[in-house]
Amino acid sequence: MPVDAPVPAPRRRGTGRPRRTAAIVGADGFIGSRLCTHLGTDAVPFTRRRPAVHDDGSPAPELRTADTVYYLATSVTPATADRDPAAVAADHDHFLRLVDALAALDRPPLLVLASSGGTVYDVTALRPYDEDAALYPSNAYGAAKLAMERALSARSAELPGVALRLSNVYGPGQRAGTGQGVVAHWLHAVAEKTPLRLIGDPATVRDYVYVDDVCAALRKVRAAHTADRSLPPALNVGSGEGVSLSGLLAALEAAVGRALPVEHAPRRTFDRCDVVLDVSRTRHVLDWRPSTSLPEGLARTWRSVAGPHAVTVATQEEER
Repeated sequence: MPVDAPVPAPRRRGTGRPRRTAAIVGADGFIGSRLCTHLGTDAVPFTRRRPAVHDDGSPAPELRTADTVYYLATSVTPATADRDPAAVAADHDHFLRLVDALAALDRPPLLVLASSGGTVYDVTALRPYDEDAALYPSNAYGAAKLAMERALSARSAELPGVALRLSNVYGPGQRAGTGQGVVAHWLHAVAEKTPLRLIGDPATVRDYVYVDDVCAALRKVRAAHTADRSLPPALNVGSGEGVSLSGLLAALEAAVGRALPVEHAPRRTFDRCDVVLDVSRTRHVLDWRPSTSLPEGLARTWRSVAGPHAVTVATQEEER
């Protein structure tokens, strides 16, 4: 087969019909790469080098046999969206092109948008935030995610879709220096033996959810769709529990096995204050609940960063 030939759609064993698959747009990212592992041979990865939509607006052939398309791609973070409106606009255009391409298919798949539970809700709303809480983005990143949600909702008659509003996702594979979260930054600092940078008030509370629990929710959404169960337009995915930055630091020190040096820095303009998600609707609709505690998740993440050193620290603690 020529190198540039399209990849044949996988077929069900013993039948002449293509096997239904799950397309992942943003498959080389933190959550996308992890979801590919969870889905195994069902996953059809798309990246910037292998786009889901061609230059002429037509969908990649593999999208025609997908029952679900996960949109996990982004080129901005809460830290960069405010200062790079061109990147925000490019992300929105990329998403709209995908929506248009999927809506034109004879059998449109479910489009699952990874949105933000930490930036789309009004800060004055009652916490924990449920999906009916008032929406008022606190920064450009939240506004970008909410604009995508509304674009998806506007095409609901042609294209089934659901937005999963994710809280602070962390876990193995999360890269420091990419605006992907405090846990990645802190563990990178531990590995580099530099002080941890604690930004803002140590009492600030946030909702941290382990990446494998997020992937489980993503899989459950697909299962609900393929079973023809109705889905609401948005669902929260988080731990459902608030942890202060000081509490996160204590849990991280327990995972690492020693006290860690800290440098304090003032709060940034795009930072949210307290954020905790109500995940009861997701639990009811998807029969999903987070199963990884913060201590367990941090220990796994630390081992992925430190490798054998993490075992050495744990052994030293046991010997004391």
